Amino acid sequence: MFHAKINPGANVRAIPTGELALRAFFSEHEEPLGDTAVLLAGLRGARLVNAIRDGLDQPGRITRRLQRLLLELRRILLLDHVHDDDWDDMDGAAMLEPDDPVVREICLLADGLDEALRDAGIVLILDE
Repeated sequence: MFHAKINPGANVRAIPTGELALRAFFSEHEEPLGDTAVLLAGLRGARLVNAIRDGLDQPGRITRRLQRLLLELRRILLLDHVHDDDWDDMDGAAMLEPDDPVVREICLLADGLDEALRDAGIVLILDE
C-alpha cells in the first residue's frame, strides 16, 4: 500500500516520563483524590478535581494552568489552608480526629501526589 515517511516536526512533542507517571497516578487514584478534596475543601475541592481531570484529559504536555491546579490540590491534601482565613472551606479538616483511619489514607494520598508531582518536575525538592 502507501507508505509515507514520518518526519517529526514542530508539532511532535514527547511527553516526559514523569508527566506520564503523574497522569497514571491521578487516573489510578482519581476517586479517592476527589473524595478527599471534597471532604477537606467542599465544593471548591470538587471543582478543583474536575478541572484537573479535564486538564489531564487533554493531549500533550501539562500546561502551566494545570500545574497550578495540581499544586492547589497538593496544598489541600497537605492541609496548608487549615489556618488560612480566606479558606473557610477547610472546616472538614477540623472535624477529623488524628486517630481516624481516614487520616492515614489522606496522608498516603498526599505523599503519593507529592511524589508524582516531584517526578514530573512540577514540585522541586527545594520548593518546600
